[in-house]
Amino acid sequence: MSSHNFETLRGVVINASVANAWAPAVQEWQVVGVEEDPQSTGWCVCGKSNLRYLYRIENRHTYDTLFPIGSVCVNLFEVEALDRDVAVLRRLFDLRTAFAAGQRVQLTNNYFTRNVLADLWERGAFPDNHYNRSNGENDYKFLLDMFNQRHPPTDNEDSKIWVLINRTIKPFVLQDERLR
Repeated sequence: MSSHNFETLRGVVINASVANAWAPAVQEWQVVGVEEDPQSTGWCVCGKSNLRYLYRIENRHTYDTLFPIGSVCVNLFEVEALDRDVAVLRRLFDLRTAFAAGQRVQLTNNYFTRNVLADLWERGAFPDNHYNRSNGENDYKFLLDMFNQRHPPTDNEDSKIWVLINRTIKPFVLQDERLR
């Protein structure tokens, strides 16, 4: 197994960026997807081998993509938004895997974080309907409140959580194009 090579990564990133220096160049990128290589045979753009989770990043200015790139290399960019997106996509990937395997998914930190819930809200996972008084944000806020509370949900709250996870979040995550 080879380790990452920062100089190789630096060169690849700068060559695909508008900026000619590392610090401004890394600000041009966004995480747009992740896929899994179950055999861990993936190679990062830096040269590191044996990657299991292969991220795709895109430059906002040039629209160039770098793929595959490992989470360690994305974290070397030291851009908070990129780190958050890597963590969110990984959680969503695990969530999708659990749904596809028929596992019971609960509103716990095994699958969810505040950032995961926010990402789902921002990307439209909570549509307006008559159950949420024609405001999907009500469902997002409900789940966020339930995630943050320190006591178990009531039976009614637990039923609503189940419905939102299985009838709203599940189909959205299973169709999320960022997860391959």
